[in-house]
Amino acid sequence: MGLAIFYETLLVILVSALTAAVCLSSYLVTKRKTMLFACIAFMFYFFDVASILQDDYAARELASGLTQEYYFIRSLYTMVTGAGFLGAFWFMVCEYIGECRRSIRITPIVVYAALSLILLAISGESKVLRFCYYSCRAAFMFWILAYGAVHYLRTKDPVERQRLGRYKNHCIALALLGMVMVAEDALFFLVLSTDTITIGPFTFSAERNYAENVLMMVCAAMTCWFALRQLDIHSNKAPVVDDTLRYRQTAEDLLVYAKRHQLTAREQEVLDYILRDQDNQNIASAMSLSPSTVKVHVRNILQKTGHTNRQELIQDFWKTV
Repeated sequence: MGLAIFYETLLVILVSALTAAVCLSSYLVTKRKTMLFACIAFMFYFFDVASILQDDYAARELASGLTQEYYFIRSLYTMVTGAGFLGAFWFMVCEYIGECRRSIRITPIVVYAALSLILLAISGESKVLRFCYYSCRAAFMFWILAYGAVHYLRTKDPVERQRLGRYKNHCIALALLGMVMVAEDALFFLVLSTDTITIGPFTFSAERNYAENVLMMVCAAMTCWFALRQLDIHSNKAPVVDDTLRYRQTAEDLLVYAKRHQLTAREQEVLDYILRDQDNQNIASAMSLSPSTVKVHVRNILQKTGHTNRQELIQDFWKTV
């Protein structure tokens, strides 16, 4: 392994670990399952990339050198870690779009693992089959993006489309990077038919996909931004109106939550003040209503959302939107 690639690998490992830590912190504060799944995904990717560093060590320690059996076991290991981080990302998307069917959640992971295992078992020295094996990750990623895109295009709810549309450009960028991943594997296995390429101080290996590392760094940046935004919002129970970005994002989430629970426009407005930690008297003054009317609105909101008190309501809002 070239020195430059060694430090690039360390950077990817470091970013993966830090992103997992940020996501875990966000989950512990917000209880959002999307953050838990993101944490699991980057932990799996941490171990996936870290396995690369063992080759040089194993080459020195194993008397027989790096045999076909060694590469088979390592490929089996990366198949498991690949299923781990891709499956966690898939669960994260399902959670975000509200896909709760167990069969839909589990089937893509099973298909990916089974197909990868079959290709690994029969590939041998075949460059074409090795290309297919390494392309399974990109195929799974394209499935995740395609499923999200279909859900976005099929939904008739303008509020849901607005919520999902936030990440349209991000998904397009990930799709383009996925195409680069496939092109990189095709270059190594189908065009050049070589295991390594040396360009100056850089030695690139067919066993790795550097476009995948770039893609994961983009995912890490997106995920950290989302996680830190959630932590920032929760650090201030009452979002202030003059904080334009935070207020707009909270308002968008409020629309989604109100739509899910069929809240009226007036109830949605009352909920907005509840999220700002305002009591009934303050809400009544702000909305020019009587305290008894506000009390009725609050009771209706609690009934529609299935909660017994304001604290449960606020926690559910931040956890589910």
